[in-house]
Amino acid sequence: MGNGRHLILDLYGCNAEILNDYEELKRFLEIALVLAKANILRIIGERFEPQGVTLLALLSESHASIHTWPELGYAAIDLYTCGDTTQTHKAAEFLKKKLQAETADERELRRSTTLSNKL
Repeated sequence: MGNGRHLILDLYGCNAEILNDYEELKRFLEIALVLAKANILRIIGERFEPQGVTLLALLSESHASIHTWPELGYAAIDLYTCGDTTQTHKAAEFLKKKLQAETADERELRRSTTLSNKL
């Protein structure tokens, strides 16, 4: 693994209709991961009743997920990739724009198999 990047996004004030649209969210996630130069193995998910969607993308580099609460205009997104070949910030910017987030709280964690790489 070496080094990894884990972006955690909390998106507020998103478009509720988009947050409840399974197919559109799946399409946005796929485009975002292509922009990030990630290798998608598969995308699985579930649409909940009365509302909400969860998507999980399995990547050669690790994973990405979206969980939505349309009634709150909120989306929780994780973009976790290992190595230095992906551009997760491009995916994050694309998703913030497409979900029409009014506000975004973005945090980045460095992940590593060795403690010395984290210091």
